[in-house]
Formats: sequence, C-alpha cells, structure tokens
Amino acid sequence: MKVRSLLVFLAACVGTSAQAAEGPKRSDEAMVRAGHNIAVTTCVGCHTVSPKQTVSPVLGPGIPSFEEIANRPDVTAESLRATMKVARWHDDALASRLLPMSHISDKERAEVAAYIVSLRRSP
Repeated sequence: MKVRSLLVFLAACVGTSAQAAEGPKRSDEAMVRAGHNIAVTTCVGCHTVSPKQTVSPVLGPGIPSFEEIANRPDVTAESLRATMKVARWHDDALASRLLPMSHISDKERAEVAAYIVSLRRSP
C-alpha cells in the first residue's frame, strides 16, 4: 500500500511539473495575442504593427514598423515597456505630449512588448 501511495504521489508530481513547464509557454502565447490585439487598435495609427497589415498608418513617414523595432539589436521587452511609458511625439510641429501607448496600463504595455519581440527574425 505504501508503494502504491508513493507511486500515485510521484505520478501527481510529474504531471504537475509537466503542466508547470507548459504554463509559461501558453502564457507567453496569450500575451503575444493580447499584445497584437492592443496594437491593432491602439498603435496602428502610427506604426505598421503586422507584416500582413493592409491599412497604412496615418502618421509618418519615418515611423518604424513593429518588425523594424523588434529587429533592432538593443531592443528587449523591458526596454520597450520603459520607452512606451514615456513616449512623446517626435515631430516639432506637434505639441509635446505623451503618445497613446503611454496611456495604456503596464500590463497592456507588457503584452504589446511581448508581441513586438515575437516579430524578431531568427539570426
């Protein structure tokens, strides 16, 4: 009986470990999907947010696409979150004010950052 109880316990531990190992992957995928959804509603006015985007950004030219941003060598999810929090217009003709991405929540910025990083090309 003790051996059987031990086997059941070990099986439960292995099952839990396998689920825990898969958890972050699912969470990362969910963050990327959520970030994409935010990007196509919040960021699309200024950036090409998806390689398959059919609508051109209203503002530009010169505003980089999310794919271009993702492939900069110094870009990380953390650097993106920090930049989005304080981003301002770069055009002197426009009043200096925070961009729409600075008005979304920290969670939403993390999701958009995860989406942008997901666009990085493999070396």
